[in-house]
Amino acid sequence: MTTTEPTQESPAPRFPLDLGVLFGFAMALVGMGFGATRISDNSFLTHLATGREMFDGGSLRIVREDVFTWTSGGDSVVVQSWLASLVYGLVDELAGFHGLRLLTAVLAAALAAMAWRLTTAQPSVVTRLAIMVPLLAIGFINWTERPLLIAFVLFGATMLVVEGDGRPRWLALSGAVWINVHGSWPLGVVYLVTRAFGGFADREDWRLERESALALGVGMVVGGVVNPYGPAMLFFPLELLGRQEVLSHVVEWQSPEFDRLWTRAFLVMVVGVVVALMRRPRWRDAIPALVFLAAALVGRRNIALASLVMLPVLARGLPAIGRLTSAYTTDAVRRAVPIFAVLLLAVPLLAMERPHVDVSRFPEDAVTAMEDELGLVPGETRIIHQDFVGNYLGARYGDAGAAWIDDRFELHDPSLVEDYISLLDGDPAWSTVLDRYEAEAILWPSDGVLVELATAVGEWTTVWTDDDWTVLCNPDRTIC
Repeated sequence: MTTTEPTQESPAPRFPLDLGVLFGFAMALVGMGFGATRISDNSFLTHLATGREMFDGGSLRIVREDVFTWTSGGDSVVVQSWLASLVYGLVDELAGFHGLRLLTAVLAAALAAMAWRLTTAQPSVVTRLAIMVPLLAIGFINWTERPLLIAFVLFGATMLVVEGDGRPRWLALSGAVWINVHGSWPLGVVYLVTRAFGGFADREDWRLERESALALGVGMVVGGVVNPYGPAMLFFPLELLGRQEVLSHVVEWQSPEFDRLWTRAFLVMVVGVVVALMRRPRWRDAIPALVFLAAALVGRRNIALASLVMLPVLARGLPAIGRLTSAYTTDAVRRAVPIFAVLLLAVPLLAMERPHVDVSRFPEDAVTAMEDELGLVPGETRIIHQDFVGNYLGARYGDAGAAWIDDRFELHDPSLVEDYISLLDGDPAWSTVLDRYEAEAILWPSDGVLVELATAVGEWTTVWTDDDWTVLCNPDRTIC
């Protein structure tokens, strides 16, 4: 009698070369394309300038004063995103702007791959792609080089853990990092708590959410205490929310008007969520989606996070389109996966051409003329300008205190912000504002109302102008 050995089924590969993985690499490539664009964000320039100050002179030091504006007088500040600035400064020291663009590209690629992973509950590849289209439209505008991009990645990692990918204990490290890179960290806790609430309402096991919230919260408390600024990091979001009167003038803190493609893409996702919840009602999905939808309607800066929250809801509730599943594979698919992986490594190294910074929205020529031709040197001259120009001046002149104001409205004195808004609006008190700061020069958009007002009264003289920018000076206060 002969016997046969019992056959054992081969374990499923941990990294299957199927259509789902192929499109995962494709999404990462798209995200990398978003992140690899030239640096142009004004807020990032200040974060980078802060990082450069941290490494100035070859030794590491923590920035504790506002060295970028002459109105602050070197006031003590808490740099809420100090860890992000530290990373930017280190990368800039080692690899310059090419390295900074590569860092942003990698972060955006990771976020896109995470987003694709969050749609895994949907078996249809076509439906998954349909879900990703509006998400990528939102990401094209919002996945920029700011520290907020790091927060998006950490938020995506939190979502993946409670979707079953990863262990909750790793969120302790995530929380410790998150609280030191961006002030959005409370929203991670909000997501886990609302999801736990939903699990409880569904009468399902919600231990995963509870363990995740505990780990994330512990990490945030530790990171909020053990840092160069101490417990002030824990209270920063409360202080920020307490300045709603100031923040109400900032576009990204205002309610969206849904007049652009990316905001309308978000509306498409909202409609999809309604359909998904009607087909598969579940509190664990509904409560987080509703809470983050409300946050997005209050402030457009929350749309990007809300769109991430909606991904698994759409994946679970929308119908499958066609028969093509993520597990589908052929020889062509298996050969394509490693090709896409190689592209993911090679593209950012080969495609990032100079110039690395897009300064088209900044008054580079005007500032150069002020310094080289007019004797109105920023840092030595009291120049009045718009907030985003202040970010540019801070990056260009470092600790010289060249800026009047920049976009860090959470740090500036409320009276300074009010004066700035008065100039933007052409308030009747505009002249009083200029006198209050003993302004010697004005650097303003040529079509701005302030240029028209200042030239009309005869106290200000146009000394340089082009189609975009005008420089005016007050001969009574400076030689020009």
